[in-house]
Amino acid sequence: MPINISICDDTKEDIEILKEALYAYDHSFDIISYTDGQAMIDDFLDTTHNIDILFLDIYMPGIDGIKTAESIRRERKDIKIIFITSSKEHYPQAYEVFAFNYILKPLDRERLYRILDHALEQINKENSQKICFSYKSTMYSVNYLDILFIESRDKIILFHKVDGDALKCYGKLDHIEKELPPKTFIRCHQSFIVNTSHITEMGANYFRIGQVLISISKKNLKLAKERYYEYLFSHMGRGRA
Repeated sequence: MPINISICDDTKEDIEILKEALYAYDHSFDIISYTDGQAMIDDFLDTTHNIDILFLDIYMPGIDGIKTAESIRRERKDIKIIFITSSKEHYPQAYEVFAFNYILKPLDRERLYRILDHALEQINKENSQKICFSYKSTMYSVNYLDILFIESRDKIILFHKVDGDALKCYGKLDHIEKELPPKTFIRCHQSFIVNTSHITEMGANYFRIGQVLISISKKNLKLAKERYYEYLFSHMGRGRA
């Protein structure tokens, strides 16, 4: 899956210089550019384009790079925001929006590539702990730890999350199960997969996750309990995961 990069800079020449350097690093990058912070925000809130890395100029007319970053951060915590600007004076504000890094103009390719090496290493590590799916043209990327359990209901897959939200996608639970790490998730029923780290009780034929009781079918009973005991034994002496 290609890395999705967005660039927001009011100077078209600087955009082209950065794009050329990025494509020289990896021609498979999927890059989209903007010359206006508000246009970038509007598109981000109403698009299927999933951003992995965002390069932001700070000095732009209208909404500046810092305010643009604040708006993006309210929606997504995982995007690697890299400021690329002409002044050092905004370092403190960059840290406040959890910027990944800060590059001064004119562009230094060697520094850019070192930062990209680090960013891609983190993205690949984070992606290995996530499941990605789409629903009605919207792409979702969810960390395994944020999933309480997964339910199949009338050809819809529901991902019940720790924040109380439930994300949807079309599909079959059998296919979803193959994408999940077996040490983290247990198939306990034709319609349910549970996250072992969120199980609070195991009964004779059910798992409890918070206030929710999830049945363990006869077909899955032996293997589900064995898998849960393996999880408990692997975490003895260091608390719950």
